[in-house]
Amino acid sequence: MIMQPLLNRITDRNVNDILEIASYGGITYWAIEPTVEEFAGLPEGKAFTIVEGEDACPFFGGEREVEKVHYLSRDEIRVAYTKLLDPFQTYVNDEVAGYIVDSWRDRDEDGIAAGHIDADAADVIVQVAAFGKVVYG
Repeated sequence: MIMQPLLNRITDRNVNDILEIASYGGITYWAIEPTVEEFAGLPEGKAFTIVEGEDACPFFGGEREVEKVHYLSRDEIRVAYTKLLDPFQTYVNDEVAGYIVDSWRDRDEDGIAAGHIDADAADVIVQVAAFGKVVYG
């Protein structure tokens, strides 16, 4: 597979960094904190629980609304990253794509330079992994 050398350069730590960036601001406008039960439902081979939905409003109450629980593997995040690395990708604008390209350009023996990936870039990586496209934002 021609993509395998690309995927091999994205370490588990890189994937964890991308998800950490996403969880601290990138996806928080469309994803909510998983419950204990949602975490417990993590299938074998999956590493991350992403809950698409809205929390109850802390001021006005209401119900927690869950659209879908997405369970993602590290490889699904790697594949989404490489899709966004493609110079002909149509998922995002040049600015966001530039952060991903910069992270690849500055890679070293420890993997990609995840410090280049901001909340917007981490958000679209997770969306492409979960939905196959950018749905939000």
